[in-house]
Order: sequence, then C-alpha cells, then structure tokens
Amino acid sequence: MPDPQTIRAYDELARQQAEFQRNQRPESIYRLITAFFHHGRPTADIGSGSGRDVIWLNQHGYPATGFEPSLGMINEARAAYAGINVQPAALPDLAGVEDASFDNVLCVAVLMHLPAAELISAAVNLARILRPGGRFIVSYRTPPPDGERAPDGRLYTTIPPARLTLLLESVGIRVLLVEEVPDQSRPGIQWINVVGERGERDTARDLERIEAVLAHDRKTATYKLALLRALCACPQLRQSC
Repeated sequence: MPDPQTIRAYDELARQQAEFQRNQRPESIYRLITAFFHHGRPTADIGSGSGRDVIWLNQHGYPATGFEPSLGMINEARAAYAGINVQPAALPDLAGVEDASFDNVLCVAVLMHLPAAELISAAVNLARILRPGGRFIVSYRTPPPDGERAPDGRLYTTIPPARLTLLLESVGIRVLLVEEVPDQSRPGIQWINVVGERGERDTARDLERIEAVLAHDRKTATYKLALLRALCACPQLRQSC
C-alpha cells in the first residue's frame, strides 16, 4: 500500500506543493519524453500531482491521463487546469487501471515515496499497464540529508539504480537508459531518470509468479528474500538463482 504519512502530507500541503510543482519545468524529463515516447499514443502520468505534466503531454501530442493518490492534489489540478483528466489511483497496486492500456507511462517523483517492500509490486503493476513495446520513464530523487522521513512526514526511500534496473528487467521492461541529473533549485539533491521498454514477449505468467511469491512471502520474509524468490520464479532468470 502507499505510505499513509506521505499521502496525508500531500493532502495537507496540496496548495503549496501544487504551486511549487507548477513553478518547476523538468527539462530533462521533457527531453526524454520527446526522444522515447510514442507520439500520439495513450499516455499515463502516474502520480500526476499538480497536473503540470499531464497538461504538457497533451499539449505536445501525447494524449494523457493522470493518476494521483492525494485527493488534495487532484483538487488542485482540476482547479488549475479546466478539463484535465486526473483519476484517483495509487502505486503499488494501481487498482482500477486496466492491463496493457497505455503505450507510454510516466512516473515522476513517486517511487521514492513508497516503502522499500512495495517497490516490487510497483514494478509489476507499472509493467502490467504498459502494452508490449510501450515505453516507460521513471524519475526519483535522493533522500534529504537528515534521513528518509522528511519533517512534514513524507517518505524518501533510498533506491539504488542497480536495484531498480533489476526489478524492471525482471518484470519484462528492458532498461534503455539510466542517468543522474542535479535538482534545478536545491543543491545536493540528485534525480535518477530511467527509461525502459516493455518487451514484446508476453510477461503475464512471470508477473503472476512474482505477485504470488510476494503475496506469500510478504508476511514472513524480508524484502531481499521475497525479491530473490520472486526473481527465481521467472524462467529467464532461474539459471542465475
């Protein structure tokens, strides 16, 4: 499940956060979208926040739907942008978002707000909503210097890029690019951008295996053990386990 403290913080600070986001222009993300996304194809913005990127996508030929867990942020997006399509949905499950429904999936400033144990399910469901051949861009930031929990309650999980690459590739997303860029206005903060593509091969059985292992192990095993068993359940990785 999403981190309750983080959702509550965004609800309480929705106006402030929406204004901050609208005043930022993530040029590195827009560059990647232009280079990698399928133009003119259905696009999901997971964790759409203020709605800034949903609007940019639509204006640049990527018909977009936003999905956001914070009702406060949804209200801010709808107030700022008439007619914006933003729906309530949250990682890791993305309940209500149909399988293979998008050719492009954008996920900016979301994964670091999930508990580490939920990253596997998040990868599974991000792959689930992508069509074969669909492209994926995820961007997340490093934690604040004083720890993984900010004073306002938001969670900032440390995610090594190598771990995320392994997770994505284990669920059928071939990683095309990994880059690190500095924050535009806050010294010391780095953003990790990852671009991937869902393989043409049907990964449904692998996803089912991973979900089944996680459902069984989450109550009794550590994150690393659950991940190891889930990856070993995938035929293409079994020889290396």
